[in-house]
Amino acid sequence: MPSVNRFLHKLPVSSCSVSGTMDFDSDAKFIACIPVRDEQAHISLCLEALDGELEGCDAVVLVANGCRDRTVDIAIQRLTLWKRRWLLIDCTWKPGTGSASLARRLAMDVAGHCGASSLLFSVDGDTIVQPGLRNAYMQEFDRGYDLVCGRIGFIASETAGLPEADPAHEAVIREYREMSRFIEALIFPDENNPWPHHGNIGGANFALRADAYQRIGGLPTPPSGEDRALRRLCQAHDLRIRYSDGPRVETSCRLFGRASGGLSDELRRNRTETDPVVDELLEPPEQLLLRLRSRLQFRSASDAQKGDLLKALILPQAAVETVLALPSSAGWQMVEDTSAMLQRTRMRLSDLVEHLPGLRQMLSAVEEAQSENRESLRP
Repeated sequence: MPSVNRFLHKLPVSSCSVSGTMDFDSDAKFIACIPVRDEQAHISLCLEALDGELEGCDAVVLVANGCRDRTVDIAIQRLTLWKRRWLLIDCTWKPGTGSASLARRLAMDVAGHCGASSLLFSVDGDTIVQPGLRNAYMQEFDRGYDLVCGRIGFIASETAGLPEADPAHEAVIREYREMSRFIEALIFPDENNPWPHHGNIGGANFALRADAYQRIGGLPTPPSGEDRALRRLCQAHDLRIRYSDGPRVETSCRLFGRASGGLSDELRRNRTETDPVVDELLEPPEQLLLRLRSRLQFRSASDAQKGDLLKALILPQAAVETVLALPSSAGWQMVEDTSAMLQRTRMRLSDLVEHLPGLRQMLSAVEEAQSENRESLRP
């Protein structure tokens, strides 16, 4: 049984017990990393689906995140019947400190030390992997990708019990998100992800190479949104990211989840509020255009030109010097984090409705400009 103490010293754990059959000399190719909290109604189905999908040489690391129900007992009962290797870490956190991101970090830290050739698969304890997921991931990694983000759907039996969201509201959010992504794809074509693509990362379904995980320094642990924070780290390190339709899961779609700031909160807002806040990545057209144009200028500018651009974006001089010393991708992320002009303000549904005509106009203008550029390059 491996000691996990080396992974706990920076985490606010008050007590921890470990059981299982996995060791750190494991040659497991594909390791499922599962944070779970009070999921006695889902964990058996989650593990049953994994058991049917994973191969004998694969492994599972499950971190029980301060569970207060029978999740741990149910998980151990099922795991002890497996022939493949597994590890269950049952954590109690110091009061007010536990989170899903910390549990996911612990699971991935442990799995990531089992071998540089391992693939770390993030999935949640209320999620059911679909047939073909493992093969779909292996095909993507065989093409050289470092981080692969799969598709996430909802468990059909739970979807039927949800109150219906306003179709008009859903259509506005969907159109605004898709147009924003399309505009970015036109300005910054991504050879790894030809448009259209789903463009999402979710903790319930992504995987990355263990050596890539070590390179970025591990999973960030904000109160929520650790999956998007991980993607930003990968982008800062110029890793190859793929949005794939191949690996699919179905996850719980309840309105009151175990973690704040996640999917359940979004589902509840969209069904119970007349003017809910929306995805924090959505922004007004003029802000989006400023961000994309500035990024385009930054990518091709000399250091002197970058300095002028950063001052125009109102970066403090100390930040300017730091940005110029960083590799381009990491430097641009620092620009976004520190520029007063690029700070995001969370919008509401009513803001999307107001800005939607302007975003449509922007898309038309960008498409026209791209068409003119292509024509000018013809012999």
